[in-house]
Amino acid sequence: MTMIPDRERIRLQVLVWWIIWAGILAGLLTIYYFLGRGPKPAGAPGQAVTGLIGLGPLFLSIITRWLVLPRFRDPIRALPVFVAGLAMAEAGGILGIFLGGPYRDDLFLLGVLGVLQFTPLFARRLFESPKPAEFFPRG
Repeated sequence: MTMIPDRERIRLQVLVWWIIWAGILAGLLTIYYFLGRGPKPAGAPGQAVTGLIGLGPLFLSIITRWLVLPRFRDPIRALPVFVAGLAMAEAGGILGIFLGGPYRDDLFLLGVLGVLQFTPLFARRLFESPKPAEFFPRG
């Protein structure tokens, strides 16, 4: 068994984050390209509220990315949160494609933006930075 140097190991682990992110983004774009294009369905009176169902997962993905994920310092624990947030952003886009009605393109674009906010530029810091101790104020 060969030992991998730390720098190479970190590079490979960050590459996993990038592959997951790129796969989810490519999947969302592929679904829209093959199934989501074409004429928009006529909006029924009750469909205006139903068409906005994709905003729920999108909102949860925003909370996950900007409030929950930065609290994790261990990359092993942060990866499932990263994947869950990506999945919620993708779910918002997919729900928009299939149930969005007149808001289909808008919700798809919001889903793509939701996935883009998870671009793993921050992942390398999780692996390289020293793990700080929990902060307990004295006083």
